[in-house]
Amino acid sequence: MTSRPPHPEPARTSAPAPARAVLGDRGAPRHAVVLAPVMPRWDQGAFFRHVAEPLLAGGHRITVYDTLSLLHEGDDLKALVDRWADCLAPGGHAAEEAGAADAGPAVLAGNALGGAVVQALLDREWTHRSRVVLLSGPTVADDELNTTLERIAAVTGQGLAAALGLLDEVVRGPGPRPAARDVASAQPPSADEGLAGARLAAGLRLLHDADAREPVRGFPGPLLHVYGEQSLLVRRHHLATGPRPDHHLVGIPGAGMRPHADKAALTRGTIARFLGAEES
Repeated sequence: MTSRPPHPEPARTSAPAPARAVLGDRGAPRHAVVLAPVMPRWDQGAFFRHVAEPLLAGGHRITVYDTLSLLHEGDDLKALVDRWADCLAPGGHAAEEAGAADAGPAVLAGNALGGAVVQALLDREWTHRSRVVLLSGPTVADDELNTTLERIAAVTGQGLAAALGLLDEVVRGPGPRPAARDVASAQPPSADEGLAGARLAAGLRLLHDADAREPVRGFPGPLLHVYGEQSLLVRRHHLATGPRPDHHLVGIPGAGMRPHADKAALTRGTIARFLGAEES
């Protein structure tokens, strides 16, 4: 089997900075980078606050990035991954901004689409110094996942509320599900629902035929997948790990695709044990 050639050093550009939110002490000695899921409107990193405590307690400052803020019209997943590699690699915009120009982040995390992007980055050598935490981040998209994502994306043509209602049906854990109009009313108000719907559709379609099994299996560092056992979207068979004993896959019972929200305490504990084990 021939080895894959190394990725060339990305060219530095003066591209606009990605949207981000910083959690914790900006002077903390360690840096954690988190890539967000697809969302119609950037939530300023609020989704990750449910499970930030293990990282904050471990002396990390956390930069949560809006994954779609680097998306250009016409991009596929590879183009988006390459753009994030350019941004996050040592010497890139995000690394310089974080004061970590000579090394990658101590922790590299991602949720859903953000997790897919993180996994695709794992064949870059600079990621090999990181511990990786994935929250319902699909490694591989099969026909089932492709079909469900496209069904939700297509519904955005009927309005954002309809799409969010359908999305909610497949990501939530057990229990009552709000009507589509209630889901929509929970979102921040927007002057342009069409733009929010287009952003949602574009983000979901990026995952079509995603496949990061090779970089994940070859990743030499510690890696944790956390997923909700009740999810009807990203499921156990959409996730892969490598043969290393420090690659772990943990299902959270009673949680949907958002285990960090559905079962925050269990998810926090899982992340804390993973980080503690790798530091011991």
